[in-house]
Amino acid sequence: MEKEVCRIIIADDHAVVRTGLQLILDETPDLSIVDEARNGQELLEKLCINNYDLVLLDISMPGKDAIDVLKEIKVAYKELPVVIFSMNPDDIYAVRMIANGASAYINKETKPNKIIEVLRTVIAGRKYFFPNQAEMMADIIINPEKNNSVLHNSLTDREFQIFTMLAAGVRKSEIAEKFAITKSTVSNHRNNILKKMNMSTNSELTRYAVQNGIIQ
Repeated sequence: MEKEVCRIIIADDHAVVRTGLQLILDETPDLSIVDEARNGQELLEKLCINNYDLVLLDISMPGKDAIDVLKEIKVAYKELPVVIFSMNPDDIYAVRMIANGASAYINKETKPNKIIEVLRTVIAGRKYFFPNQAEMMADIIINPEKNNSVLHNSLTDREFQIFTMLAAGVRKSEIAEKFAITKSTVSNHRNNILKKMNMSTNSELTRYAVQNGIIQ
């Protein structure tokens, strides 16, 4: 009997990444990228009209934020596995994405054979944790006080999203447009972020984000 092929849609705004993954999976008889999306909104629209077995979602795309896209997918398509594909340090972002329903978090520097292993594990209905991710999550469970002492871990998902943008020098007007909120709401989030992280300026946020590998 012929093995069933897993239908994958990839959402990434870089054509070279989409092509690279296509070339990797072309070598596998059981995994196939059957569709592409250039941003989160396009991905959500395609999910409404087509059936897929797995979503490969880039964490950094224009428009709708990846955390918000992930949350919408898990509400509307609870059983559809989502694998996050990112250039960001996985020890910073992985736990937050997995907590929101991602089945795995792959760094884009991961070797092709490992990417295939992760996708097959997820398709089989399991989550995949790299050793450092598993260690970090275990540490959170065993030592919750230690986790709470990490300043950015005290932020909500929306605060974390805005924190990373402020730290990267993104203007309040651009942040407001991205999340469809007012500039005053952005300012309120900024005030909460500074208070929780015991800081007073965006420069301090930037320095902290760089020192902790959250931005480069």
